[in-house]
Amino acid sequence: MTNYIAIDNANTSASVALLIDNNQKNVIYQRISDLERNNSEQILPMLDELLAQASLDRQSIDGIVFSQGPGGFTGLRVACGLAQGLALGLDIPVVPVSSLEATAELSLPYIDDGFMVVALDARMHEVYLAVYDVKAKQVQENPIVSATLMQVTDVQEWINQQFDAWCLLYQKKPEATKICLAGNAMEAYPDSFLWEIGGRWLKGNAQWATADTLVRLGAKKLKTQGGLSLTELAPLYLRDKVAFTTEEREAGMGGNPKIAPPEFTPLQQRLFRLVEQLKENNYWIRPLLRSDLPAVIAIENQTQGNPWTEGMFMAGFLHLNYRLWALINSEDELLAYAIQLVDPEVVNLMTISVAPTLQQKGIGSLLLEWLEIYIQYQDTMPKVQLLEVRESNTHAQRLYQKFAYEQIGMRKNYYSTASNQKENALVLQKTLR
Repeated sequence: MTNYIAIDNANTSASVALLIDNNQKNVIYQRISDLERNNSEQILPMLDELLAQASLDRQSIDGIVFSQGPGGFTGLRVACGLAQGLALGLDIPVVPVSSLEATAELSLPYIDDGFMVVALDARMHEVYLAVYDVKAKQVQENPIVSATLMQVTDVQEWINQQFDAWCLLYQKKPEATKICLAGNAMEAYPDSFLWEIGGRWLKGNAQWATADTLVRLGAKKLKTQGGLSLTELAPLYLRDKVAFTTEEREAGMGGNPKIAPPEFTPLQQRLFRLVEQLKENNYWIRPLLRSDLPAVIAIENQTQGNPWTEGMFMAGFLHLNYRLWALINSEDELLAYAIQLVDPEVVNLMTISVAPTLQQKGIGSLLLEWLEIYIQYQDTMPKVQLLEVRESNTHAQRLYQKFAYEQIGMRKNYYSTASNQKENALVLQKTLR
């Protein structure tokens, strides 16, 4: 039997939960204090009450979870400090869990697949916000948008700007993808958050998650990842400034400081431009499917002097490090395809082909742009993309030159031609940052 506790003090209330894991059935006990003040002082007494209820003591605790935030500054520091102190005294592991991630879990009954936007009331007409990918009723580990602080009036436009880009990155169809809105900001600012409920938007749970949700998430993390070093533990506090200085007020600044929406990175802006170009032409990019193989083989045989066989493409579907992509039109017809072999430090562009009747119309550029963007989103470390191109294929060489690929070598007699001759391959590379 394993016993985990969770401490939450991020919101206006404080809560403590105890999870007893006997490998067959989990039992969770919880206490909540929602006094007008001094909730922090109730945490340890509530913990002892829970342990006594389960006929346990503090020495029976095997792991600690605490709410890292975002949330109120003092409450977060108290929860983090208590978790560190208990973990040090009992010599047990401890792990933080985001308030936003825990709140997302509460709304999983409302969405099977799509995006989860979690918005928690940060006061002063601001919200703590994060966005998650949801697949098969599971919140995926890495958030699409990590915890950030925003003006409530900026949220709708900011999300709408990115929706199609998220769909492309996470391989969803924009017309079929839903967004579930979760968190207590819906009730705090109803006029700002109920703009589209019933269309693309779904209304999820409007609560701020408490310790019972934290302990379930944290127990999984402790089992699979272990705890963090006590020196690594810190609260997640997003608000840097809550008032103007005397000099700023004398200069005419009034009210509270207004936070600007998060700025988009150059990579995000590049993705947005690609999405706009795709939409303008009624194109989209998705993973290549086995059902695409007849169209792939037809294009391959028309465009390649030494075409891949169906068996070679099938092997690509089975290879964990292969990324197979299709550029399609609004009728889901295949216009172009590409295959990448992604290794830890190098990406090999194995093949890229465009239907013969559509060549030199910018389709190859759109697909190559996506191949680079996708890799950069998957890995923050620079990677090198390598490729080979026939010495006689000047059209393809011009495309790669436009994308700043550089020749680093030549493979003699690498390709076979239709007349059973041999042709050299130019080896090109580009560092993707």
